[in-house]
Amino acid sequence: MTGKKMRNISYVIVLTCGLLSTFFIYSCSTDEYYTDETRKEDNGVAKTRALSSRMMGIGDTLIDSIAASDEFWEFQMSSELLAQKFDTYASSLGQEEYDVLMENLNNDDYTTEFIKTANLEEVLQQMNKAKENLLKNTGFSKLSEEEKTQLFMQFAESRSNTKIESLKTRQEGGNVSECEKKREAEIQQAEATYNHNVLFCDSILFPYPCYIQAAARRNCDLEWAKKHYEECIGN
Repeated sequence: MTGKKMRNISYVIVLTCGLLSTFFIYSCSTDEYYTDETRKEDNGVAKTRALSSRMMGIGDTLIDSIAASDEFWEFQMSSELLAQKFDTYASSLGQEEYDVLMENLNNDDYTTEFIKTANLEEVLQQMNKAKENLLKNTGFSKLSEEEKTQLFMQFAESRSNTKIESLKTRQEGGNVSECEKKREAEIQQAEATYNHNVLFCDSILFPYPCYIQAAARRNCDLEWAKKHYEECIGN
């Protein structure tokens, strides 16, 4: 890839993610301050549920009990399915179409039409129900905002650790490169931030556009992680 093209892509990522960061804060948290695909996602979460619960081992009995609850895992499964479907649709767009999508996600009419076009109604309904069930969980409602952030971050780290262990078995000497470690750290943060943002969509009367914005912000953050990784291995 030429230096000029890489600079253009970097500019697009900066602009798009910057816009998302700004309007997500205002539209999603003003009041208080993401067939075969389905089976694949269900299996992915189910296979790592027991392992992730053990690996989280936060040491806080309340947080650990929530991490192992059905409500928490249904929320994670639903948020991952939404993110996956958003990413799949976004990847099918050309650069100009992608830019138009990202630039208009603060427009409720545009977002409503996008939800229909991308066939996201059902997954959004599932996301909303799972979020409401998690919020009704007595233990979860007792967590402070800091503890909720810790819960989501620990979950993202536990999922990432399973990937890192897999990488170790494939790389010579069982070592994971520093570039890979940095990328995984950025991915963990993106996933934790996404789940936290989805949760805060509870303050919105009609939260579907807010969920889409959260998924879009995650998509941008993961693009940054990819870009930083490519720059790292290129040095």
